[in-house]
Amino acid sequence: MAKERGYRSRAAFKLQQMNNKYHLIHRGSKVVDVGAAPGGWLQIASELVGVVGLVIGVDLDPIKNVSKNTRVIQGDITDQNTLDKILGELAGDRADCVLADLSPKLSGIWDIDHFKQIDLCMKVMDLMPVMLKRGGSSVMKAFHGDELRNLTSRMRKSFDRVEISKPNASRKESSEVYIVGIGFSGQTPRQSIGGSEAEQQFEEHSDSVVSDW
Repeated sequence: MAKERGYRSRAAFKLQQMNNKYHLIHRGSKVVDVGAAPGGWLQIASELVGVVGLVIGVDLDPIKNVSKNTRVIQGDITDQNTLDKILGELAGDRADCVLADLSPKLSGIWDIDHFKQIDLCMKVMDLMPVMLKRGGSSVMKAFHGDELRNLTSRMRKSFDRVEISKPNASRKESSEVYIVGIGFSGQTPRQSIGGSEAEQQFEEHSDSVVSDW
């Protein structure tokens, strides 16, 4: 169906379904899409914001631009140069919605992959105070596991409303869920320093893990 409708990935339908339910992106919205490649969410967001809106797609991998209301940035979201480019495109404003459909390069060791994926989400959350306007919204993909509670707890301290969503377009056997945050407070609490088994394993294997950023 994605191919028939010209979407770059089936993930396009996930964002479409969640937006139908939560009304996160509107005509004229400014959206930052982190982990945007190959561009499925970028396409849906572009349609939703219309010609008066703006969607900024960011990824380590190159992304083919979608339309006149989209901008693409190839770079590391944790690099100040990449952040400066995002803020430059926002032109002194902040986004109405931050999307993060992130997945690390998988090692095959589930606890480590889960920790790496949640860590990517935490890094995006670190940047929300400078990217996302007060009252804005966010959608973040997360893998099920012990660290998910830490992420949802941090989200609940940052947004008025937080829900975990599993859109119909997601494969039933997939471990992914989407955390929807509505009503951003303008601040994110500092990430707690964990001593989880997953984090310890991550540190032990860090020499063999390729960073996604």
